[in-house]
Amino acid sequence: MNNVAPEVEELLEQARQAVLQFPETEETFPWGTRTFSREIKGNNFLFIYTQPDHFELLFRLPRREKETALKLPFIEAHKSMGDRGWLSATVKTAGELEKVLPMLRLSYDLAKPFRDPADALPGEDGQILELLEKTRQAAQKYEDVEEFFPFGSRAFRTRKGQIFLYASESEEWLNINVRLPFGEREFALTLPNVEVPKYIGHKGWVAVKIRNHDDLEMALPWIDLSFDENRPKRKARLKK
Repeated sequence: MNNVAPEVEELLEQARQAVLQFPETEETFPWGTRTFSREIKGNNFLFIYTQPDHFELLFRLPRREKETALKLPFIEAHKSMGDRGWLSATVKTAGELEKVLPMLRLSYDLAKPFRDPADALPGEDGQILELLEKTRQAAQKYEDVEEFFPFGSRAFRTRKGQIFLYASESEEWLNINVRLPFGEREFALTLPNVEVPKYIGHKGWVAVKIRNHDDLEMALPWIDLSFDENRPKRKARLKK
């Protein structure tokens, strides 16, 4: 780490050693960013960015703990992922690191790959996990479906096909991304909880905020449509 103060390197090493004690934790460097994942590569619970006089920790907390953490002057909601509970802590001193370390354990707990409502942490909405579990069941009813974490997001695909569903928990809703055929997509976008997602919206995907079981019942048929839209197309055989 070039141009990093020795005291910052020492604090960073303390943070690394504390986190690497969590079971089945892996440290990797995708895109040059120090990243820590739990059990499955891509299932990330911590990012670390190093600067000459400090380092930044990016981690996730349940709502109640998030509200407490935001009272500390060196912690703020992350600009792009704050609505999903992610916080940014600028650490310069041993005292600041000591306050953050218990939060990193909570971020690790939130990253358990296959959580059910019984895994809800204090201050976390267990209904979101219920909605997630039903969404997972809907996606896995097809044969040979793989659940994995590309780019840090939960996704579902057939082992020989493309991704047909993304799902991620936020503080107040479950967010799913599905790819819909023309017509159904236009209808979906008239609803208040549906919008065009970044990066993949131009390919027919929509993002759906699911806050309750009624929202989920509406969205379940879209998972089926998305599976069909992303199924590998068979090549037509030429007639002899």
